[in-house]
Amino acid sequence: MYKPLLIPLLCILLSGGCHERGHSPAAHNSDTLTAEVIPKDVLTDLDTAMISLRATRSVALIDVLGQVWKVDDADRPHWNELFWDSSENVRRYPELALFKDFSLTENARYNIKMGDWQLSKEKKELQIHFSDGTRKTYSVRQIALKQMMLDCDRGLDRVSLTLSADALVHKQPMEDPFHPANNQWRIKPRAPETEEQVRTRLKGYVHFYSLFFHDNRLRQSKDISFSGLPACLVWYNGGIGMPEKKELDDRWVGCFYSEEQAMKGYEILAAILEKHDLKWPEHPTSWIKQIYEVLDQIYDKL
Repeated sequence: MYKPLLIPLLCILLSGGCHERGHSPAAHNSDTLTAEVIPKDVLTDLDTAMISLRATRSVALIDVLGQVWKVDDADRPHWNELFWDSSENVRRYPELALFKDFSLTENARYNIKMGDWQLSKEKKELQIHFSDGTRKTYSVRQIALKQMMLDCDRGLDRVSLTLSADALVHKQPMEDPFHPANNQWRIKPRAPETEEQVRTRLKGYVHFYSLFFHDNRLRQSKDISFSGLPACLVWYNGGIGMPEKKELDDRWVGCFYSEEQAMKGYEILAAILEKHDLKWPEHPTSWIKQIYEVLDQIYDKL
């Protein structure tokens, strides 16, 4: 159930959002929202904040590598291990986000790890150093603008992966939601935090999702997947709400030192929504744009 005290806010938001276009409000419980209201001009014109590698005559190998790579396939012996979480009985979506500043985020949706990377052209190796001190080395078998094939040795075992990218990158790497700088809020603190530190963590959370919605719009995504991402806000096609405390996402709670501090963060966000002083953008061209503009307002109030 969703908090009744937030219903008036949702009604206001939905009246200015996609509801007028004949779309029913749909929460992200299915882990996917359909981006149906992006205008045609956005579908044909790439935003200046993004770079299309396909439109560049000559692309350096480092720039080709510096993309968000989704693992599409793996050799048969390792498919279940990589793509299926048997403990939770859900599918994983492994990714490798490499950035041209040589930072990286691995598996942002499940078991997130961050660090840096480098390429050894002589050895044809992608070398990764995670912030927890562990390392990983991939042999690069093949690389193109939109596809990469990697091998990784694990003792006597060897994993083969096929990855894909869309050949679209942000001009500024830190504008990508999966850049490590935008995911520090997900690192569980080792000690209790002050209220100000909890607010800083919340600001990181809200900023991440603002970038996430913006990124999906810039990439002209048809569907927006929330699978594996921690959240305590609920997204609608034209609105934002909050679940009851007992229905909070365990992954979001796990971003805080304790459940008590997670509840404190929840209450801080709820108080902002309860004031009903967020201005929902009028005459929207996209409900996605509406959401990240409202998220920016929430960020400024934290």
